[in-house]
Amino acid sequence: MYDESTIASYKQNGFAVIPGLFSAEELKDIERHLDAHLRLDLATAPIGDVIIEEDAARSLRCLFRIHERSAYFDTLMRDSRLMKLVQQIFDGADVVADGTMLIDKAPFTTYEFPWHQDNAYQFWNPPDAVAVTLAVDESTAESGAIVCLAGSHRGSILPHQPSGVFGASRSLVKTPNADEHPAVTVSLKPGDVSLHHVNTIHRTGPNRTPNHRRNLGFAYHSSRSVCDKVAVDQYKCDLEKFLQTH
Repeated sequence: MYDESTIASYKQNGFAVIPGLFSAEELKDIERHLDAHLRLDLATAPIGDVIIEEDAARSLRCLFRIHERSAYFDTLMRDSRLMKLVQQIFDGADVVADGTMLIDKAPFTTYEFPWHQDNAYQFWNPPDAVAVTLAVDESTAESGAIVCLAGSHRGSILPHQPSGVFGASRSLVKTPNADEHPAVTVSLKPGDVSLHHVNTIHRTGPNRTPNHRRNLGFAYHSSRSVCDKVAVDQYKCDLEKFLQTH
């Protein structure tokens, strides 16, 4: 499933990939539940949890906090393979599961999620937190796969600003130096899982293919980490104002 080299790669680079963690049959079951959930959930999800494409197709871009409205996806977030993997990353500390989301880059969508660090809006201290991505569809450079800057997780949180992109609330004020931290495209096949540290600088590009690129995202932090609630509340307030304005 995964070995010490996976953990070593994560700690060195700030990200890692576990191929084929979920089988084709498991993925079919996930897709069935996802389709059923979307038919029921889109009309009732709170404002801010649903981001719809602004083009004529009006397809889904992002759906946040799925675990709060679906027992199935709450259970999937706590899958023993994911929890054990994250616990190894946290050197045996207790793992707290924070949430589940869906990101769907529709065919030929041109928007990009700009360079950012997740901890610029999650505010974990120490930053023992990780984002786990399960590929529902193939994820390549052409379809807008995640691109990580190797080793950037060892630095601090850099200055961020509102991104102006729905689904990606913040972006780096300055473009990062890819010479210092090489950019690596995290290509995934359906059923593969990637993980990246909350301080890792990353982005996604446009989808230039005729296919959807769907990822399920799971967030975790360790029992050692404490969240800055004041900063989170201010961030949520700023985000709500942005969503209401636009």
